[in-house]
Amino acid sequence: MDLYTPYRSKGATTSKGVGTTEFDILKSSHKFLREDAEEEDSKLSWDERLAKKYYSSLYREYAVCDLKHYKSGNFALRWRTETEVLSGAGETTCGNTRCPLHNEFPGDGDDVRPALTTLELPFAYEEHGEKKFALVKVVLCPKCCKKLMWKRTKEKEEQRRR
Repeated sequence: MDLYTPYRSKGATTSKGVGTTEFDILKSSHKFLREDAEEEDSKLSWDERLAKKYYSSLYREYAVCDLKHYKSGNFALRWRTETEVLSGAGETTCGNTRCPLHNEFPGDGDDVRPALTTLELPFAYEEHGEKKFALVKVVLCPKCCKKLMWKRTKEKEEQRRR
């Protein structure tokens, strides 16, 4: 016996919304670095104005990185959000999001905090099919600095062996 659902036909299914979300628009028109001398807001499309508004809400003094694929020499960078700026994440703590020292340092003021290093990284990336280059500041703990330099040190060791 079929289960009966009142006021619903057997063939009816719920349909998913097919529209474009604001997140989809941000992904498609996002730029890591925007030129200050870009067109006026009145000449930009709504999608571009939305992406520009989001970009202006980011804090671009220091970047936050993800060193998940450090052995291949690849890492991800993004600008800090307002909550990260207010908490000091990425400036007074390690800028690697996967590092235990990224979040506020646990413990009392008696604990010794590791020395953080501010690095200016040459960041080459591709955006909308165009290759770009930028210098980005990142603050890292000694362990994450080693991860960042891992591939380069391995290549130097191999050259010495030859």
